[in-house]
Amino acid sequence: MSRALPALAFIAAFALPMPAQAETVSGAARQRVDIAAPPWNAVGQVNTMAYSRCTGVLIGRQLAVTAAHCLYNRATKRFLAPGSVHFVLGYDRGTYRFQTVARAIRMDPGQDGERSLAAAPRDWALLDLAEPAPADIEPLRLAGEPPRPGTALAAAGFGRDRAYALTVAEGCRTASQAANDLIVATCSIIQGYSGGPLVDESGALVGISVATAKANGRDVMLAVPVAAWRERLER
Repeated sequence: MSRALPALAFIAAFALPMPAQAETVSGAARQRVDIAAPPWNAVGQVNTMAYSRCTGVLIGRQLAVTAAHCLYNRATKRFLAPGSVHFVLGYDRGTYRFQTVARAIRMDPGQDGERSLAAAPRDWALLDLAEPAPADIEPLRLAGEPPRPGTALAAAGFGRDRAYALTVAEGCRTASQAANDLIVATCSIIQGYSGGPLVDESGALVGISVATAKANGRDVMLAVPVAAWRERLER
């Protein structure tokens, strides 16, 4: 039996023209963090039966968000069934605090698994979890508005080079220009960060990582802002 392809566990790269201001801030180095401390204890791994591994964020006691492309099986050209999508909190070197599966998945109605810069703003998925997360893990608060240019941010994820532990790129900044309704930030991130949080200095979630790009020769990340799925939270 053939093994399914890894269902877009990577972050796709796009060429992105940016103004000169984006060159002034370099990408931040990724460092290990204490996964038991907030806000990082609300960041989880998303593992699937299609052998993909991404990152997700707890935004409600029984609700998480991740990148939609993490749930797409390129081999079958279909999205995965909810029960085959696992959400794990507190993962660190083979141990974890909490694990459950999705009981339902909500996406943008136009989501079809396409990977392109034009489709990237639709690259989000809400996971209705089968079980509630522990009461002492506070879901991430959603930012009220997109970050202004120059805002200090941090990106978190389970990168492929250290998939056993959560790492965070701090010292990121929003660039001076958006792309296709996406947040552009001066973070250098890698495979595994898809679906991971982009947070401001207060710990509020401003968006989720979905792709990387080159801006004037420098690495930047693209994130889907909270506004893309906010109205779907009550449906």
